[in-house]
Amino acid sequence: MKHTLLLIVALLAGLTAQAQDTASNYPFATKVLNGEGVQLGVALCGGSAFGYAHLGFLQALDEAGIRVDRVSGTSMGAIVGMFYAAGYSPREIVNIIKKERMLKKTNIFRLNFKNDGGLADYGRMRGMMAKYIPYNSFDSLKIPFYCCVADMNHLRPVYVSTGGNLREFVSASASVPRVFAPVMIDSVYYVDGYIFNNLPVEPLIEAGCNVTIGLYIQRDTVMERIEDPSIIASRAFAVNSNLCTLDHVPLCTYGIAIKVGDLGKLEFDKIDEFFEYGYKAGKEFLEGLEKIEVARDVKD
Repeated sequence: MKHTLLLIVALLAGLTAQAQDTASNYPFATKVLNGEGVQLGVALCGGSAFGYAHLGFLQALDEAGIRVDRVSGTSMGAIVGMFYAAGYSPREIVNIIKKERMLKKTNIFRLNFKNDGGLADYGRMRGMMAKYIPYNSFDSLKIPFYCCVADMNHLRPVYVSTGGNLREFVSASASVPRVFAPVMIDSVYYVDGYIFNNLPVEPLIEAGCNVTIGLYIQRDTVMERIEDPSIIASRAFAVNSNLCTLDHVPLCTYGIAIKVGDLGKLEFDKIDEFFEYGYKAGKEFLEGLEKIEVARDVKD
């Protein structure tokens, strides 16, 4: 028994030392993002499978010992943000997605036979939310979380952060009009928040975050030739989504574009590749902050 206790203590000491060593690699980043008086908020954009890239970036922050005080999200960013705010690590979220077989479009977009304005429904997604986050309340989360939804009764963005209906609001935030049915909550219809704000940094600022990171996706989108005219509609959709993202980047302390090459927003099975792109962006961001401090020291 004594030897077992000694082994446990040694392992805990080793893990603590490892965490300290990791954090010590980014002393300036730690000071900027988690220094005295700093409240760090992270805003996550939407974009279907693109949202998986956020997990890699958050992993880089976690490994560096960076504490996120508040998180916000739209659409897939809201789904990722909710799980992260519930206390799951980025890698745990990836494992949940794989375990629940949410890498297939057919498991995410289930045909909807109801006459409610949507071709698919989020029944399976909500079931997964209930399984891993049993308390259907924003107040049950470990990190304050702000979910951006589009209020179609009053035509305005709404940022929900307290009270019940957590699963309903998060699924509404990801309910692309016509693809998914609108979600009615207290006699108000809500749909995907990207319509008004695909990078919801505003509620973080209003809540007192004096340092904010806004994560958005940058994809190789130039097409010299368009062989199939049917994709024009999807490209027009992308333009609107980009405008609802880029308009909010200047409000962020740090607006980070995660480059995902030519991966598509419906390639849910490429979660590991998205994760690596996000992780790379996170590491580059932290290293970039350290280089700024080194440059200051040299100048002084």
